[in-house]
Amino acid sequence: MNNQSMKKKFKKLLAGIVNAISILVIVAAIWILLSVVMTKPGQTPNILGFSMFRVMTGSMEPEIRTDALIVVKKQDPGTLAIGDVISFYSHDPALYGMVNTHRIVEIEEENGSRTFYTKGDANRIADKYPVPQNDVIGRVVFHSYGIGVMVRLLANPMIFIPLVLIPMGGIIIWNLIKSVSLARKLMREEEEAAVREAIETIRQRRQEEGDVTHGGSPEDQERNETEDGI
Repeated sequence: MNNQSMKKKFKKLLAGIVNAISILVIVAAIWILLSVVMTKPGQTPNILGFSMFRVMTGSMEPEIRTDALIVVKKQDPGTLAIGDVISFYSHDPALYGMVNTHRIVEIEEENGSRTFYTKGDANRIADKYPVPQNDVIGRVVFHSYGIGVMVRLLANPMIFIPLVLIPMGGIIIWNLIKSVSLARKLMREEEEAAVREAIETIRQRRQEEGDVTHGGSPEDQERNETEDGI
């Protein structure tokens, strides 16, 4: 009995963990989807001021490797300093306005506006085109090569569908079936409880009627006892 009880508790705990993870993933997916849909054209989607990118080149190696995932925090350009790694919209014609991530090597200030000069750690020379402060997306606050590789793999439909989409769909369907089964069980228990209560009420009523029929009223019982004595 103890082993069975422990197994049941473990199954409930495991089911609870799986449900919690599935709910978090679904909520996160919806949140990310809404953030992307509500982002204005020409802007980078962000969640609470944070944006995520995957590094496509090795210009920042060895610190930030190709395929690494970086998290960029939106930051006031006035607080940026030399040595910070920033993501920005590049003016390099070869990048066609795409996002680039390099380190600040020089800062110029003029009329209250800042211009940043950047350089990739693996590049021999600094970037040719400076970065106006309005083109800065934010400062890199986190990067992970492992997570980036995982994201790249999951972006492949041949991996995402069998490893993520199908299991998540199975979890959702299983939860729905379980919820419907639980609702039916509760309804059945309520119906059975109502039937038992009705039967008990009828039984008590019949018992009371039987007592009155066989025993009569207290006065009749006293009269009968008197007659028996005579």
